[in-house]
Parts: sequence; structure tokens; C-alpha cells
Amino acid sequence: MGLLPLFLRAFARLAACVATRPVTATAATVLYHAGALPRDPALERLVCDDILDGGGDDCILHFVVGVMRSLG
Repeated sequence: MGLLPLFLRAFARLAACVATRPVTATAATVLYHAGALPRDPALERLVCDDILDGGGDDCILHFVVGVMRSLG
């Protein structure tokens, strides 16, 4: 039960981040930083770098990006 509060806090922050931004912006940002989004200026306009630069509040998104990088 020691890690559950940390996970729930990170998940709540992720949910708040997604709720305040369009889902397409969050998905485009994750795909862009994972290297799965083609380098197209039209698509790069959707990327919000401040989602991943939140100062440690976004550990789940960093984990998802890391997993996607290792798979691709």
C-alpha cells in the first residue's frame, strides 16, 4: 500500500492535465516526444511542450514516452 498513494496522486495530476487541454494536444505531445509522430509543421503545432515540462508532475506521461521510445 506504500506506492498506491504516489500512483493515485500522479494519476490525478495526469487526469487534471488532460481535462484542461484537448486530448489531441496531449496525444500529439506524447507521440511527438516518443518519435512516433512525423515531423510535419502542421502536426507540430498541436504539440504542447509544457505538458512534459511540468516539473515532475507528469511522471506517467514520461513513463509512456519512455516505453514508446523503447518499443520503436
